[in-house]
Amino acid sequence: MKAKGWIIATTAAMVLSATSIMVMAKPDPIKVMLNGTEWVTEAAPVHIDDEIMIPLQTFGKLFGKQVTYDSQSNTVRIDDKKQVPFAQSDDQTIQISGDASESGTYENLTLKTQTFSRHIPGYNVDNPSYAPIIERADLTGDGKKDMVIILTTGYGTGVYTSNPLVYAETAEPIPVEDAYTAFLKQFDSKVTDKQVELDIRGERTVIPISKLQSGPVKHPPGIGSVMTYTLEGNTLKATTAVQVSPAEFIGDLTLSYTFKNGLLQAGDAQFALYPEYGS
Repeated sequence: MKAKGWIIATTAAMVLSATSIMVMAKPDPIKVMLNGTEWVTEAAPVHIDDEIMIPLQTFGKLFGKQVTYDSQSNTVRIDDKKQVPFAQSDDQTIQISGDASESGTYENLTLKTQTFSRHIPGYNVDNPSYAPIIERADLTGDGKKDMVIILTTGYGTGVYTSNPLVYAETAEPIPVEDAYTAFLKQFDSKVTDKQVELDIRGERTVIPISKLQSGPVKHPPGIGSVMTYTLEGNTLKATTAVQVSPAEFIGDLTLSYTFKNGLLQAGDAQFALYPEYGS
């Protein structure tokens, strides 16, 4: 069970004068500097009664420790754990590391650059063959290269999904509109005894049942089992395959993102039917 709590930065092993960490009380929110590099945390430290308090999990990530809580003995355990780098950008200026397990998976992912380190919450890498892709592109149009990380979130027979994380040079995350939701708003389908019908933003595509390798189908085509993200120049694109059976796909929906009002917004979906299903 993971420990959930706070540790006072001036007690135990967190005596500020004895470590390389510097906690700055101003400006608000409090910044954490580790060996001269800012560490961006999910929950910022707080200043209470002249004490700087840091979450135990943050303490563990700062010092490469595994923090666990034993509820039966009411004990917090802090053990050594070394993060291992396993993905980097082509110019080697951006790196992702994680806590390596004996089975080869990576947890507690950390994004590291020459100017900051940032925890990547909510993601693990279960298969090193699907390590994150790290690229740079000016997605916001401000002339500065943003960091684009594409993480594999699912894979298997008839399934491959990924998700993009985008950060500015300042380590601030840039929100990305969910592509699956955007596709659903623009996609409709139905099936009859003779044909499959697709409707993308009012544009209708018909595929005769005779062209399907899997033969007659009972359910309308769906999307989302295959979802990929790519960069084309300074444009982020999302693609999902249109699926008629667990092993058969008939075309791709693709959309491009544009930056507006602080958000990378999904554009209009375009459909490309695979040649073998055309007339």
